[in-house]
Amino acid sequence: MIPQDPNTFAHKLDMLHRQWVQSAQQTLTGGVDMGTPNSKDATGQYNKFDKGNGSGNLIRIGATGSTDNDYAWPASGPLVINHKLLRQPIGAHVVSSDNHLTIFQPTAPDKNSITIHPSDNTVNATIYVF
Repeated sequence: MIPQDPNTFAHKLDMLHRQWVQSAQQTLTGGVDMGTPNSKDATGQYNKFDKGNGSGNLIRIGATGSTDNDYAWPASGPLVINHKLLRQPIGAHVVSSDNHLTIFQPTAPDKNSITIHPSDNTVNATIYVF
């Protein structure tokens, strides 16, 4: 099936339906992405991301004491992240890290934040909150 260009019939749709059709068309023709990187930290890893057309956010977390990222693992205990999803996320997973790392959630997330506890706070990591 070849998707139709929504601009050919946009004048027939109300704004909400037009936005939905344009989003579906963009996904069908451009694929689904988790986010687009737009800057790097001191280690050369991407640390800032624009939201892609997926339903989550990529977040870079630096090792304890690092300052190149919006977040860094605390010296002990969990890290509270403002995920900006405006809904309760399902969870988070590690996308990349510079050493072995597992994460877990000691408390349930809410529509504003998720609490993540790392197995090793000396590791730089990128996580996807979804």
